[in-house]
Amino acid sequence: MTREEYTKRVLAALRRVTEAERTSIQAEIDAHMEDHICALLDLGYPPELAEERTMALMGDPEEVGRELDRQYPLRWLVLGRIAQAALILAVLTSALGLLSGVYGTYKNLQARLAPWTFISDHWEAEISQKLDIRLSVGSDVLRILGSGTGKTEEGEPAATVLLCCYDQSPFGYTSGLRVTFEDCRGQVCFGGCGSTSVSGVVDYSDCQSTVQYGDPYLTVVCERYGERYEAQVPLLWEEDA
Repeated sequence: MTREEYTKRVLAALRRVTEAERTSIQAEIDAHMEDHICALLDLGYPPELAEERTMALMGDPEEVGRELDRQYPLRWLVLGRIAQAALILAVLTSALGLLSGVYGTYKNLQARLAPWTFISDHWEAEISQKLDIRLSVGSDVLRILGSGTGKTEEGEPAATVLLCCYDQSPFGYTSGLRVTFEDCRGQVCFGGCGSTSVSGVVDYSDCQSTVQYGDPYLTVVCERYGERYEAQVPLLWEEDA
């Protein structure tokens, strides 16, 4: 039996070790056999006989392997596997968090630079004029993208306002501003909104409010921490087009 064959038979009996431990055991066995062979060579033994005597002194390879395997309780292997899985999970979680942060920053910049690339065709069809009116509300920016006029399902005159809201920091999250509307006479005229939130980073809203035909503007109102923020949104009616 050669040294290589002996080592393979010992390693084949190992069941509870990790790959790193298996490599370490192999190196230890090789070093131990090398020391024995060198000692016999120094005593004048020929190389073949020195290796043969060393293999005999090492004992039965399967029994040696089983004895070594008992030195590595199964629970340590299980714990090692759990620790390894936890490490992989932590790395994946970190990577996903990084990807989520990159995606959020991209959506924030999209709302700043090219918000209309996100707007659906249905929403865009309700808008007769595109606008770019911005309100700074705390750490958020409320952006008025456009307005349109038409009628409700009941046939009443109505105005539609398209909004988006995002944090002033490209890496921040929007606070979810609550917006109401007033007509040009100062009366609350909020109707309803269809909204879409993108990963909590940007909120887009398509809001319709009942007004009187010919009203020149609608006021967007946002109150936060006792402060009132407002902006007038011009309305374009058919005779003005």
